Order: sequence, then C-alpha cells, then structure tokens
Amino acid sequence: MRSLIRRAAVAAGATTLVLGASAGAAAASAGAPTSHLYWANNQAGTIVEANLNGTSAHIIASSQHGPQGVAVNASHLYWANFNAGTIVEANLDGTGAHVIASSLFPAGVAVGASHLYWASQSTVTTPGTIVEANLDGTGAKTIASGKGSPHGVAVDASHLYWANQITSPVGTINEANLDGTGAKVIASRQNGPSGVAVGP
Repeated sequence: MRSLIRRAAVAAGATTLVLGASAGAAAASAGAPTSHLYWANNQAGTIVEANLNGTSAHIIASSQHGPQGVAVNASHLYWANFNAGTIVEANLDGTGAHVIASSLFPAGVAVGASHLYWASQSTVTTPGTIVEANLDGTGAKTIASGKGSPHGVAVDASHLYWANQITSPVGTINEANLDGTGAKVIASRQNGPSGVAVGP
C-alpha cells in the first residue's frame, strides 16, 4: 500500500498523519492486513496509532524529541526527531524503536521501495538538504542541497517531492528524480508549505 501523508494542526501541536498497512491482532487471526493511521505529536513527543476513523487511538512510542514526520511500509514505521537530529525505525506496533541515522534538524521522512528520504532544515551556516539512505539508515547521502528549509517529503515510484518553507521570496513545492537530479519547482508562491503527500 502506498503511504499517504497528511498534515494538520491540533491543540497539542503539529501532527503528521500517515495511512499505512499493518497487521492488527484481529486481522492476524483472519490472515488479512488492516490499515491504521499513525501520527507524530510534536509537543508531546509521541507516536500514535489509531483506526482509520480515528478511534482507538493509543500511544505506541513515547519520549521522542520533537517528532516531525512519519512514514510506513509493510513492516516498519519511520520518523524524524527534529530536536534530537535522528531518524528512528520501529516495528508497526512501535516496539523495537531504535535510531538508524543522524541528521541536522530532520523535518520530514518518506519511505520508498528501497530507500528512505528525509529533509534536513537549513541553519544560519548550512543550507537545507534532501537526504537518501538505505532502508536500514546506512549509506546516507545528500541528493539535493541549497534548499530553503525543506520540511515535508513524499515519494512515489519515479519521483521525490518536498516542500521548501523558505525560498526567496516565498515557499515552493519541488519535484526531482529519485536520485535528486532534475530538481525543479512545480508550485511557487506558497505561504510556508510544510507537508507533501502523493496520492494514487
């Protein structure tokens, strides 16, 4: 199932919602996967799982440091801890969470068929970047640089997309090949874009 990332504002802080496939207890007995929502609660430092209609929401990972992005595939969850500068991998139920990569101010993460991608925000002295790594976090490398505070990342079978919150004079939505080449602006004059999703 292709991941869908949505962004919303809630009272507890910025939240990134992710639709993904996972095997629940009831579904496991029936032999069929079920779908769940996952979101990162930035201010509470938690990762939450719920049914697709939002019911039965429960925390599956806590004590995170400013989580700002969640991605899911058939077997794992991934999220970016902005304050800690880490990329974390866990089982779909949140167990086994461990750091698989470090990055400066990661603010979004996406998972493709064979690679992870994340945005690393700019600082006073360093430009924003888009990073690619193996699914286990190894082999991390910058594939696009000089970006203006990239924040959200999404991926499909052929392209990578991200939001630049700060690009003179306004924010942009960008597209590139999966290796970062051919980067181009596909939507401009945005006001602080902070999330990107790819639909079917």
